[in-house]
Amino acid sequence: MRRARTAFIAFALAGTVVFTTTPAAARETGQISDPKLLSAIAAANAQRLEGGPEPTVTVELLTAGAATARQAVVAAGGQVTGEVPGYVVQARVPVSHVAELAAVPGVRYVQAPRRAGYITPPDRPTRLTSGPGLGTTGDEVAITNADEWQAAGYDGTDVKVGIVDFFDLDQWNTVDQIAENGAVPNAAHQFCQDSEVPPPSVFSYCNSNGTINSDNGDTHGVAVAEIVKDMAPGAELYIATVATVSDLQAAITWFSTNGVTIITRSLGSAYDGPGDGTGLLDAVVDYATSKGITWFNSAGNDGQDAYMVRSVPTNLGGNGYVDFDSGPGTDTWLRLDGSCILLDGIRWANDWYLPTGQKTDYLIEFWQPKTGLGDYSNFDDDHYNPTANVDAQHLDIDPDASGTQWELDANQRTGANPLEAEDTYFCPSNFLGPFFGVSFIRIKRNFNTLVGTTPDNMEIALAFGLLELDYYDTLGSAAKPVVDSKSVGLVAVGAVDPPAGTLIAGYSSQGPTTDGRIKPDVSAPSGFDSVAYGETFAGTSAASPVAAGMAAVLQSAGLAAPGGPTAALVKHFVTDLGPAGPDNAFGTGKILLPAVPGSPGVTTNAKYVPLESASRILDSRAAFHIGPAELVGPFDPETIVDLTVLNTGGVPASGVSAVVINLTSVNTSKTGYLQAFPYLRAAVGGTSTLNISTAGPARPNFAIVPVGVGGKISIYLHAGGNILVDVMGYFEDGQTTSTDGRFVALADPERWMDTRGINGAPLPDVFSGTPRLAAGGETLVVPTFATTAVPDTGVSALVVNVTAANATGTGYLRADPNGDAGPHSTVNYTTASASANTAIVPLSNGDQLFDGGEISVFASVGTNVIVDVVGYITDDTAAIASTGLFRPITPGRALDTRFPTANPFAAGESRTLGLTGLPEPAVPPGAAGVSANLTVVAPSASGYLKAYPNAEPGTSSLNFATGKTVANGALVGLSGTGTITLKMSAGGNVIVDVNGYFLA
Repeated sequence: MRRARTAFIAFALAGTVVFTTTPAAARETGQISDPKLLSAIAAANAQRLEGGPEPTVTVELLTAGAATARQAVVAAGGQVTGEVPGYVVQARVPVSHVAELAAVPGVRYVQAPRRAGYITPPDRPTRLTSGPGLGTTGDEVAITNADEWQAAGYDGTDVKVGIVDFFDLDQWNTVDQIAENGAVPNAAHQFCQDSEVPPPSVFSYCNSNGTINSDNGDTHGVAVAEIVKDMAPGAELYIATVATVSDLQAAITWFSTNGVTIITRSLGSAYDGPGDGTGLLDAVVDYATSKGITWFNSAGNDGQDAYMVRSVPTNLGGNGYVDFDSGPGTDTWLRLDGSCILLDGIRWANDWYLPTGQKTDYLIEFWQPKTGLGDYSNFDDDHYNPTANVDAQHLDIDPDASGTQWELDANQRTGANPLEAEDTYFCPSNFLGPFFGVSFIRIKRNFNTLVGTTPDNMEIALAFGLLELDYYDTLGSAAKPVVDSKSVGLVAVGAVDPPAGTLIAGYSSQGPTTDGRIKPDVSAPSGFDSVAYGETFAGTSAASPVAAGMAAVLQSAGLAAPGGPTAALVKHFVTDLGPAGPDNAFGTGKILLPAVPGSPGVTTNAKYVPLESASRILDSRAAFHIGPAELVGPFDPETIVDLTVLNTGGVPASGVSAVVINLTSVNTSKTGYLQAFPYLRAAVGGTSTLNISTAGPARPNFAIVPVGVGGKISIYLHAGGNILVDVMGYFEDGQTTSTDGRFVALADPERWMDTRGINGAPLPDVFSGTPRLAAGGETLVVPTFATTAVPDTGVSALVVNVTAANATGTGYLRADPNGDAGPHSTVNYTTASASANTAIVPLSNGDQLFDGGEISVFASVGTNVIVDVVGYITDDTAAIASTGLFRPITPGRALDTRFPTANPFAAGESRTLGLTGLPEPAVPPGAAGVSANLTVVAPSASGYLKAYPNAEPGTSSLNFATGKTVANGALVGLSGTGTITLKMSAGGNVIVDVNGYFLA
């Protein structure tokens, strides 16, 4: 009962009634053609008392120019009440001044506010009598393996989850419900904003103190909260009820201010965009993601009897009607079954981006069986088409207004979107048919507009009610606001019902979006017992909080950073159902937590063991594929790849704590980053390994990656594309002391070669003292630095930073032991900027005395080559010691000058960074050096970053070009007090991630 009341109140107060003038009169008003706004203006004028103040109405100004729109509202005597920047300004304006706003430059259209969401109930009338989607008793906690994670202590503690819904807090405040949900959230945990019907009105969603008015709430939100707490009992809940899209934007700000990192919203909404992720509600999702929030949303319950799409031919005549029969017949009367109907809208999205004068303009008519016929048997036929004014009469969709309101016609030629009847609610006056009401809609092309050169794709979607029998389409039903979002932080959730099964629910909405993307993103169990409802809770409304609760469990386990990374991890932990790979029914699959990771155990010292030759264990390029059969790219952005490294490519099956790899990104479609990290031992998105500042070209980086659960590492491809993983060596653990495999950092890094000859830097002997570029195909023997601190015995390899600069084309450098030719590149470069990478290069003379020429660098294309030595690896002739042995740690971020408050480096600035004694990354006092990844973000000019322990060296750690984000792995010695110094030659932000340390 309360659910129905909520729907009615939302309808009545959000301006979903239609205009009280005729379509012709609406067009005569000029720019104001939105039926809901015309209705609101007429209603306000009708209620005005003689001599009383002029009434006001709430409006939305669709505009990208918020400043101009706000000024115009104030000039019109109105008040701005909300905003979605770049899309809409919401205001309360005197009715006589509304038309003025439509003429403001930059304001495309003025309309009544659209609702931010409404409940699409799990008990929607359905023609289903068997098969998936009926709901059965089930346990979503056990089905998703969340019970095992809770038992291990990962229950959402310290994670804040927001819920956007309608709440009956009186019901929540009962003994049984408190046992499920916990206590009712206090005022500090509630947000309510109703710009349409503000408090103190008894019809408002909100109380005057900003809390939720339970009289206009619903069981639905209580049931959703129950599921979140079932999945993540330790999570802290924040709840919000809103009326309009601008109110929802304000709620997101409130969530963010309170530290909420996960939102779940199990509400439907009317069409507000073309179905490609660019509508008003999608803009709010983008805003939430920018605040570091992961948003879970029900995919919709429109998979059956609620959505259809028809092609409107280009030769449809003026005042001609759309044919709803997809076969050879003709049917211009679309039957709708139900005692009341709520339309999500009628949309022809292919016109969305056309100039206003080229959009087709349609008019919607509403009809029902004529009263007084006596014999209604014709209407027992689901496909019977009545005759206008013979056995069909106009259906009054606004009985409270004067006259019979039976048409809707927003004017697409004066700025209205190619969209009609969105969020329109009406009830036929008959009780015919099996669902106690029959009505019809007809869609007419207005005479003065043409369909255009391509057919219109006419989409019709219902929130309540049923489409004509067998007319529905399942594919495309998920292309709704929020669900269709492109945001990396949005997870649209479909329903697997029965919950323990493997079939997608018949009601669950499916993609693709109108621009061809897969939706939903994942699927989750639905159709299980609910204390709140006292019966089974089915629908995607139940599935979304299951996924959100799983996300809270993962965040509490420290396995995902908020926003896009959390969304990526949830989409990764699935069981693939349906066709192999992502599909428009299940998304990536049905969510399932993996086995709980056990204790990481005691970290022991490890020594470095080089492979005889670098081993490529993954090349995801289809034409060159190496590695697991399922890891064939290119991968979509936000993909996570798990890769077994133990017992692979020469790495032993046990006794290994970390691997040394060269990670290369190829063929990305966007800029971004890659992160290599230990599987189930670090947070997705918590650090970065490789940054891609230009989409497409190959970009490698050196990395030491701790080995995770099951001998695996994971790679998070924020930028997508293909990846190559070359293993150069590994760290053998269980060492107390060792002769070989210890890293010794130089107190002062040394420049051993610079083909530019700057500041007297050594040149290759073949240059005969004259600086020049290395020629394409030339191999340069690196001279030994005359006063090097590297000892002449006991050394097996040099740790170097190799840089290409001033390249004449796209190519690569390969650093090798002199006389050898390794199989894989060390540095990939282009003409755009200098490129650098770290490498551990074995010496050609093994443990022999230095006589010059132990390593060489091959250049594939002409470029300058710079080689800096930062340290060395000992061999088995060195003294036995613990100094330089390695200990991996959970990767962590030691510095990010962008957060919490931006504090970029100035050009030429040096800063000292303490790396020991931090909570994370946990490098203990007394460490001799660290394994780090250095990143420069958006530098103001081309230049370099230096990272060093003591006096400033003549070497660099990373080179960058103007505006390009670049990363480089580095082994950096620490000063006696556990610090490094960072110096930037140009302004920019700096990030330092640490994944291990070396003993002193």
